[in-house]
Amino acid sequence: MGFSGGLDSTVLLYLLCELGVEVRAVHVHHGLSPNADTWLAHCAETAEALGVPFTARRVRVDAKEGGLERAAREARYRVFGELLQPGDTLLLAQHGDDQVETFFLRLLRGAGALGLAAMATRRPLGSAVVLRPLLGTSRAELASYARERKLRWIEDESNSDQTLDRNYLRQVVLPPLRERWPVRERVTRAADNLREAAELLRDLGRGDLELCDRRRESFGESLDLEMLRRLPRRRQKNLLRCWLADSGGDMPEAPHLQQALDQALQAGADRRMAVGLGGRVARRYRNRLYLTPPLGRLADGEWHWQGTSALQLPGGWELRARSGWPQGDYTVRFRRGGERARPVGRRHSQTLKKLLQEAALEPWLREWIPLVYRGERLIAVGGLFLCDEGIAGSLEWCYRGP
Repeated sequence: MGFSGGLDSTVLLYLLCELGVEVRAVHVHHGLSPNADTWLAHCAETAEALGVPFTARRVRVDAKEGGLERAAREARYRVFGELLQPGDTLLLAQHGDDQVETFFLRLLRGAGALGLAAMATRRPLGSAVVLRPLLGTSRAELASYARERKLRWIEDESNSDQTLDRNYLRQVVLPPLRERWPVRERVTRAADNLREAAELLRDLGRGDLELCDRRRESFGESLDLEMLRRLPRRRQKNLLRCWLADSGGDMPEAPHLQQALDQALQAGADRRMAVGLGGRVARRYRNRLYLTPPLGRLADGEWHWQGTSALQLPGGWELRARSGWPQGDYTVRFRRGGERARPVGRRHSQTLKKLLQEAALEPWLREWIPLVYRGERLIAVGGLFLCDEGIAGSLEWCYRGP
């Protein structure tokens, strides 16, 4: 579970312990407050007192155009993504008042049905699941529970800063609304209705994705641009939103979505593009639109490999021997330029650049494909082809994630 040490996550941790749930507390140190080290120490002490395994990770928050709150959230989810294993559950402590604030924030940003459905009680995160068990509970109820049990929690000094949108809503906008209307109940009802509408749009989007020849690739997914062009504009945008949601991406602002769609649909089959979109990248190649994870910075170096266990490469890539690959002393590295290779079955060598083009390997992956050497001789290019007739086995090169 995400454990900031504040009221909400402290109550959730104690509740889980009371229920006997096996849990690991994960604290993300954002480094944004002078008290951040004190908060980390408090969380570690609390977890130790409860006998709960504890993990802390420090991150750098890069507040770009999306703002500080969004950048901090993205940093937290990167940490969660690194720690979660397939089948794991991530518990988060957002409550009903957080849901109200999220609804109004998204409303004021012009969100559609999917955004206004606000936070789901349960949603996938890669091969794991996110649960928010406190969404039906108010902040006041959590505070009452904590006071009755004399719990200790930290107070983030930034919670009083009304220059932050969420705090302004909480302290200035919502109190007079609550005096007149049952805001939490009404927002919950509206969000539920909008979630149903969003599910209908998602069903339509998934149908359109299949209509556009949705295809899983070695790195992300792709679809047929010509088929996408035939859809009405509103369904094109809905398809892209659905695709992003399915891939675990964040919902981008409408102008960013429009920009990606405009670039993708411009004429010219050879036109290339790479547009950041909700934590993913929209790319174009050979009249197909790709949606991929972001590629990191290419590492320069060599890796020694015996050809037995899987070799973990930078950027979340993995090289694995298959089908009787012989054990031996191999060197693995990325392209440096000017390499030539002669695939098995060919009489003459060619430049690796030309061979990768012939193999239709996507351009953004060509510098990432691992080259396997025995001594100074190139004997294999990722899982694409072998250059040594004496090897009966094969290789698998795949993306496992960051």
